[in-house]
Amino acid sequence: MSTLSQLIPGQTPPGAAALLPGNRFFVRAVALEGEDAAGQVALALEALSPFPAEQMLVGHVVSADGKQALAYAAHRRRFTPEESFAWPDDCQVIPEFLALCGERPAGAGVVVHRGAERLVALAWDATNPLPAAVTVADVADADEASLAAETAAKAGLPAGAPVATLDGELVSELKENALVLHRAGGKPFTIPPKGRDEADIRDVDFLNARRKKERVNLILWNLTRGAVAVLALSVALEVAAAGINWRANRLRTLNESRHAEVVEIEADQATASRIEDVRTKSPQALEMLALANEHRPATVEFTRITSKTNTTLEVEARTTNPSDISTFEKALKDNPEVGAVASKDMRARDNFTTFTFTITFKPDVLRKSVAKAEAAKAAAAAAAAPVVVAPAAPGAPVALPATPAASGTTPLAPTTPVVVPATTPAAK
Repeated sequence: MSTLSQLIPGQTPPGAAALLPGNRFFVRAVALEGEDAAGQVALALEALSPFPAEQMLVGHVVSADGKQALAYAAHRRRFTPEESFAWPDDCQVIPEFLALCGERPAGAGVVVHRGAERLVALAWDATNPLPAAVTVADVADADEASLAAETAAKAGLPAGAPVATLDGELVSELKENALVLHRAGGKPFTIPPKGRDEADIRDVDFLNARRKKERVNLILWNLTRGAVAVLALSVALEVAAAGINWRANRLRTLNESRHAEVVEIEADQATASRIEDVRTKSPQALEMLALANEHRPATVEFTRITSKTNTTLEVEARTTNPSDISTFEKALKDNPEVGAVASKDMRARDNFTTFTFTITFKPDVLRKSVAKAEAAKAAAAAAAAPVVVAPAAPGAPVALPATPAASGTTPLAPTTPVVVPATTPAAK
C-alpha cells in the first residue's frame, strides 16, 4: 500500500497483500551464506528453473537469522493478463502459503491447511525456521494424509513425522510498515519492511517505480500535513490575537475610567518625591557654614565662602596667626559631621596668611545634628516661655502666696487670704 492510502482517513485499501494460489509456484529452500541473499536466491533459481529468468515471476523471504531463504517462482503464463492487471498496485503480490510459515511445529513435522479451494502442506525439519518443502493441491485432487506424506518425503522427514491439520482464512495486514501474514486465529509470520519488495513476485522495474511513487506520495503527504499544521497555527494565532485585542480594549476602557484617580495619585507621588528631595537632597550651605564657624579661631577671618555641592563647602580665609590654620583644620577633622578637610593655596602677605579649605561634610550626620539642635532649641524655647495669668474680675478676692517657713523653725499655719476690696475713685 502507498503511504497516502495508509494515512488518509476513510481510505479503504484492498488489503496488505494479494495472496495468489500456491499451486502455481514451485518452491525451494535455499541455504544462505553472507549478506547478498537476493543474489544467492537468483543463482539457485536459475540453476533449478528450466526457463530464463525474464520469463519468471520470482520472490523470496529470508529467515530472521539470515541463514535460510524460501524461494518461489512461477512462469508468467501461469497467470492470465486479466489476473495480472487485477493485482493492486498498492500492495504486495505473494503466494498464499507464506501466511502459514508462522505455524512451525516444535520439532520436525508437517502442517496441512484446508482452504475453500486448496490444500497447503508445509514441512519443517528440526533445524531451520522456514519450511523445507511446500506442496499445494486442489481440494478435489488430494486429501490431507496423502499431501502430508508427499511433503514430508520432499523435506526428507522420517516416516511417522507428526502432522497437524489447520483451517481458517488466510489474511494479511500491515503493522508498523511490516507485512504480517497469518490464518484466522493462528500464529503470525512477519515480513519486515525491507523484505516486502523481495517477497513480491512482480518485476523489479515495477517495484522501483512503485517505491518512487510512494516516496513522492510521502513527500506530498508531509507537505499536506505541514500546510494543515500551518493553517491550524494561523487560526490559533488569530483566535489568540482576537482574545488579546479584546483584553487590551477592556483594560484600555478600565484605565480611561480611572484616569482621574491615576492623575491624582501621580500628583501625590510627585509631591511626596519633591518633599523627600527637599528633605534629603536640599543644600545645607548655611548649616555647613555655621558648623565651620563654630570651630573658627578668633584670628581667622573668612573672606569668601562657596558651596559647590550639597556636601562640600569651600572657604577662603586669612589669619594673622599661621598656627591657627592647623588648629582650625584639626578642629574640623575631629568633628563627626565632617568627612574630610583639604587645604590649599596657603600664602603669607602683609602680615596675613591666606588659605583655602575644602570641607566635605557627611550629609546624613549633618542633617541629624541639625534636626537634633532644632529640637533642643524648640524645647528650650517652650521651657522659657512666661506663664500668662488671666486678670481677676473686679471685686474678686486676691490670694496672697504663703510664705515658706524658715529652715529649722516650726511652720506657721496656713495664711488666710486677705481680701482687698476694689474701690472706685469718688467723683469730684
